[in-house]
Amino acid sequence: MKCQAHQTEAIAVCAYCGRALCADCAKPSVTQRMVCSDHCAASLTSDDRAMELVLQKSLQSARASAFYSYLCGGLSAAAAVGAYFCLPSPFLIYFTAGCSVVFIASGIWFGRIAKKQNP
Repeated sequence: MKCQAHQTEAIAVCAYCGRALCADCAKPSVTQRMVCSDHCAASLTSDDRAMELVLQKSLQSARASAFYSYLCGGLSAAAAVGAYFCLPSPFLIYFTAGCSVVFIASGIWFGRIAKKQNP
């Protein structure tokens, strides 16, 4: 592969735009990846910050989902107990108890996702 600017043998590829770079054109960016220009370096840094923000928001979302799943599981369990004592309807008791189990299981699942994403 040849350098786009000098038509000599390329030693790297720009991490942002994908252009072939020779030894004269290649310069490392702040993230130690090769870029062809200051514009590509700035864009790469901006993209890295955006990706970090997306990952941070994803972690917050997983934590919030785990919390709300546990909360709904607890409320469903309380409703199952209340239905057992106040309304002797087997369907209502089994339904709310089943919902409680599903919500608590999903809370555990979201909690594990949050732990995997936590750096």
